[in-house]
Amino acid sequence: MEQDKELTDKLVEYSKKVGLDFIGFADPKLFDRFPKANQPFAYLKETKTVIIIGIYMYDIMLDTWSYPTGKSLQFADSVLKNYCNSIRKFLIKHGFLAKVIPYHPGLFLKDSAALAGLGSIGKNNLLITEKYGSQVRLRAIVTSALLELGNPIYENPYCEDCNLCIDSCPAKAFPNEKYDRKICNDYNRANWKILSKYSRLWCNECIESCPVGKSNN
Repeated sequence: MEQDKELTDKLVEYSKKVGLDFIGFADPKLFDRFPKANQPFAYLKETKTVIIIGIYMYDIMLDTWSYPTGKSLQFADSVLKNYCNSIRKFLIKHGFLAKVIPYHPGLFLKDSAALAGLGSIGKNNLLITEKYGSQVRLRAIVTSALLELGNPIYENPYCEDCNLCIDSCPAKAFPNEKYDRKICNDYNRANWKILSKYSRLWCNECIESCPVGKSNN
């Protein structure tokens, strides 16, 4: 079965129309390196394409977490879920199956984006895109449509001689220059930036310190 260039072009154009900053397409067969719960076929066995969408975090306030009673909400992720539903409806309208991937257990989003050719994984353990650096948030959809697939990016061209993210980390979460999730999480939970009774911000130093994309925005 050939990749559908016409449908891909229409979807890319539609994604721009609804306000997405970028969209990419990955081969689901490349996900066999991950645990089964984090593979696209766990959510849709007919998957032919993994779609990664993203928005540029132009303002730190987009990263706000809100904790009303018994709930946990993230502003940027709520926006992305709405975009995902729009993409899903587009694909269904064109006769294909499509499913929005939940955040947990979900797919490894930054790795998925690299497999879609949207960027590479940096020393900060985040996706680094040429235009936006690490100032992005991501979500995924799987579909039975065979779209034009991006070229996976396995090499990181940005970080070889740079340690700004490591040096700026107040949690010291990069022992031996390798990211430690527990150190990062423990620091963040103990050092919220409190905005209101229900709203908090996590540390973003590793993102803010990255120079990639700064000159483009």
